[in-house]
Amino acid sequence: MFSLVDNELRGLKNYRRDILICLAIFVTAVYAGYIVAVLLQDRAAEYYAEVRKIIIGGGLPDNIFLYILTRNAVVSFTALVLGIITYNIWPVLVLLLNGLISGFAAKMQALLFNHYTFEIWLFGLIPHGIPELSALFIACGSSFYYRRLRSRGKPVWGRVVTTYTSVVLPLLVLAALVETFVTPLIIHRFLQ
Repeated sequence: MFSLVDNELRGLKNYRRDILICLAIFVTAVYAGYIVAVLLQDRAAEYYAEVRKIIIGGGLPDNIFLYILTRNAVVSFTALVLGIITYNIWPVLVLLLNGLISGFAAKMQALLFNHYTFEIWLFGLIPHGIPELSALFIACGSSFYYRRLRSRGKPVWGRVVTTYTSVVLPLLVLAALVETFVTPLIIHRFLQ
């Protein structure tokens, strides 16, 4: 089991450039979301409520950990698989949407709760965001790589499953644990 994970982690070097492209797409979208929030800051409460409805829907479930893990696992898996099928369109859309929402929500929270945007990122997003975004960038970046391999006629689906189960999913479990149990404590401690 550990050799499988070790091999997969070593294999990340094959698509390191793709992961960096995913990071660049995400950061660009975060900045765009931030700018939109700045432009709409006079109606911050109204727009923030709409974004919360989109993200949370009808409310939080009883088991927040499973809710977070399931949502992130489905998004990452579909980005990985559908990216291969859709010529990388789907993972780019996922990165853009996640970045836009992150930048917008962070700035809106900063406005509404009278904090600097940097504080919202540092205490509210980075603790769980590091493993969560790493998983997303690996899923999307590997999708780009596996798409290239598939276009050359190489079999990729076994490798897709291995990448997802040995690297992406464990990172998402860690992220969901941190988001459920650690991030709320940090927010309570530093952002109240």
